[in-house]
Amino acid sequence: MHPCRDAAAPAGRWRVPVVAPLSGGRPTVGRGPGRRRPGGRLLGGLALVAALAWLGQRQLGAPWAMGQAGAARTCTVVRIRDGDSLDLRCGGQTVEVRLHCIDAPEWEQGAWGKRSLRHLHQITPRRVLLEKVDTDRFGRTVANLYAAGPAPRLLNLEQVTSGQAAVYRHYCDDPRFEQAEQAARAAGLGIWSRPGGQQRPWEFRHRQGP
Repeated sequence: MHPCRDAAAPAGRWRVPVVAPLSGGRPTVGRGPGRRRPGGRLLGGLALVAALAWLGQRQLGAPWAMGQAGAARTCTVVRIRDGDSLDLRCGGQTVEVRLHCIDAPEWEQGAWGKRSLRHLHQITPRRVLLEKVDTDRFGRTVANLYAAGPAPRLLNLEQVTSGQAAVYRHYCDDPRFEQAEQAARAAGLGIWSRPGGQQRPWEFRHRQGP
C-alpha cells in the first residue's frame, strides 16, 4: 500500500528488517493420580482428541483456527511496510503480502498509521505461516498470516481485535473479523478511541487519488 517504511523498534525488540522470534513455551498437561486400567490411556487420549475437535468447531472466534482452503507456507519476515502489509521471504522468493480482511490507517494519516505499524511489528515473530487467499491488482499476495507455533495466532485478526485496523468489508466475509471489530469499537480501542478518518482508510486513499 505505502512505500516501504522501517518500523522504529521498541527497546529490547527486534528492528526491521533484522528480526528475531518471540519467546514462548509449550503448554504442559498435568496427569492426575490413580491406577490405570489396560487401554485406559488410549481411550482417554481418543476422548480428549474428540473433545478438542468439537470445541474447535464450536469456537468460531479462535484466532489460531487455520482456514479450510489451504496449505500454509513457512516464511521469514523481511520488512513490515505498514499496519496491513509486509514483505516475506518464502523459499528463496520475496513475497509482498497484503493482509486479508483488514484495512489499517495509512502512514500519511499521522499517529494512527504509525501506531498500527508499531503494533503489527510487536505481534509479528520472525517466522510466520502464509496462507494465500488471492492476488490483488497490484500483484500482491492477499493472505492470512499466522505466527508460527504450536497454536498459530492469526495476525490479521489481532490487528482488528486491538483496534489497529478496520474490517475491509468489501473483501471480507469472515464473521470473526466483524465480531472482533464490534468488540474493539465498544471498548474504544485504537482507531475507535475517537471519531475520524482513521476508521475508514479506504476513503482517505480515495481522496488522495492514484
